[in-house]
Amino acid sequence: MNANYPCQSCGAGISLADVNVANNIALCRACGKTMPFSEIAPIPGSEHVDLAKPPKGVRIEESPIYGRSIIYRKISPVVIFLIPFTAAWSGFSMYGIYVRQFQTGKFDPVQSLFGLPFLIGTVFLVSFILFCLFGRWRIGYSGGVLSAAMEVGPLGWTRRLVCDKSARVSIRPAKWQKNDVPQHLIQVECQGNTLKFGSTIPDDAKAFIAEAVRRTIAEG
Repeated sequence: MNANYPCQSCGAGISLADVNVANNIALCRACGKTMPFSEIAPIPGSEHVDLAKPPKGVRIEESPIYGRSIIYRKISPVVIFLIPFTAAWSGFSMYGIYVRQFQTGKFDPVQSLFGLPFLIGTVFLVSFILFCLFGRWRIGYSGGVLSAAMEVGPLGWTRRLVCDKSARVSIRPAKWQKNDVPQHLIQVECQGNTLKFGSTIPDDAKAFIAEAVRRTIAEG
């Protein structure tokens, strides 16, 4: 078999015959070390990625602040279910637990504490709906720092990773499933530190973004 996978330790080629895909293990015959195959395997679909032709919902732009940025924004069809569900579930629980207290002017601490999980759930659901409708991912690389941000207008959160050309970009299993199907995320690792993001992004866009990130870092 052709040696297509570079060893993390010595850089020698590892053939598919020395890979146990089921157990995610690869053996380098040159140095005798083993490593996770998922960390040296090519990004699925990367050979078909054309940065000039991003999939639907993805675009690449140059910014003086973020450097080269990959933007992903696409309204998720899950909101068709989430909006009426949240309106019914949260509306009923919030009215029964909190609104009625304001209406009667009587504060019930026990009932208010009981309602905290419903309040937290409502905040989470409303935030998720807003992100599905108006949010976007922004992945940027500038000054040796890779950033992955979830943004809704001016609000959001950002995670950062200092990395260089030695960084490894891979598609790894996430810790959740959708309709009993395991989901995956993008992982970037450099000098023992990792940045994980994008588990909710569709697979075609995820492969494009991962390969775009890999090439951007490689180009410096």
